[in-house]
Amino acid sequence: MSLTSPFKRGIFLFILLFVLVRCSTDDSSLPKEEANEENPIEEDDGEDETEEDTSVNFEWPLSTSKLNVEGRFLKNSCGEEVLLHGVAMTPNPWFNGGHVGEWRWNNYDVQGALEYNKKVMDKLTNKDNDGWYLNMVRLHIDPYWSNKPGAEVGGENDISQFNFDRFVEGVNNVIIPLIEHARSRGMYIILRPPGVCPERIDVGDEYHEYLKTVWNYLSSHEKLKSYDHLMFELANEPIHILGTNGEWGSNSQPHFDKLKMFFQPLVEMIRENGFQNVIWIPGSGYQSHYKGYANNPIEGNNIGYSVHIYPGYWGMDNNDPGTFRKNWHENIQPVADFAPIAITEIDWAPDGYSAWGEGGVTGEAGAWGFGANFKALADESGNVSWNLLAPENLIHEGDPYRGVAYNNDPEACANAAKKWFADYAEESVGCN
Repeated sequence: MSLTSPFKRGIFLFILLFVLVRCSTDDSSLPKEEANEENPIEEDDGEDETEEDTSVNFEWPLSTSKLNVEGRFLKNSCGEEVLLHGVAMTPNPWFNGGHVGEWRWNNYDVQGALEYNKKVMDKLTNKDNDGWYLNMVRLHIDPYWSNKPGAEVGGENDISQFNFDRFVEGVNNVIIPLIEHARSRGMYIILRPPGVCPERIDVGDEYHEYLKTVWNYLSSHEKLKSYDHLMFELANEPIHILGTNGEWGSNSQPHFDKLKMFFQPLVEMIRENGFQNVIWIPGSGYQSHYKGYANNPIEGNNIGYSVHIYPGYWGMDNNDPGTFRKNWHENIQPVADFAPIAITEIDWAPDGYSAWGEGGVTGEAGAWGFGANFKALADESGNVSWNLLAPENLIHEGDPYRGVAYNNDPEACANAAKKWFADYAEESVGCN
């Protein structure tokens, strides 16, 4: 059709303008919820980029590289200092939603376990709108995969139903796929053994032999030895040990001397089996006591110390900045002065929320508040990595399709961690 006629050209332009206006009007009338249904994890707000640019100007996630301990610091293979920030994850149906009434998988469903935990990893390593910027997972093998199926036990410290073949199967079918997925998301792994320590441990006792069995297998595994991003945490929450003075306890030099006798053989066995990555050593008193290690440290290369901290630790209220600083310098700083630290459990939320650290608030550094004073102490030390206790401390009910936990309350850990982890990520340096 020829458009040489001015009249025809005018009609054509009018029709074109009408179509463009209608298309624009129809697009803008769509509700945002419909746009989000296709990919809820990305949480796309559907807004035009010209209205609000939520992108960040740094790369994330970063690739992982082999970490080494040099003096007080973790360093990557390029020699740059590294800090890790993340979350602890437990592939167990109770801890993957059951305790909040959302059974996301059950009945030893390997694919269900992998699907849920991978989605959480994806959610927490997204950038821009999600903005969690995690680069580490503390991964629990969990007795669910190492005990006889359906066996009744007296708690996580009961190793009477441990089955080695089940343990091997769980490691290969569940743990290794999660370790590999974490690497694809730029996340380092701190791997802990199944369960927790009994109230009392001693060199050569049943639990010591159990840990030798577990770590002998893990440190001999050809795949695990090949992962640059994998580290070991030797036990979870020792409480009391029989000291070299013949007394049960946790926080005198004879007890730290015995802790060294307990963990040093594990370190040497792991090294002899060929695993050379970082090993994290727990303290006593539910991983709150460390000062005696300064006098008698674990020997060897690539050694750090794994610590737990909660608002009520050491029998005091660590919302008080003076109290918290005193406790930190008495119990944690003695090892932070010569080795890197990983806080592998911490959380806080005001009274009324479901958190292990209930009663702790974020507050402000130097004033009342647990969270902000913890961050200040960790930043001052300069060599402290840390992770929240569970996905529920970050995302609502641990659901990868939900928003910030604790209703995004600024006094709870999720709101604060979301901001702080983004700040840490912006300062991170990759190593190619």
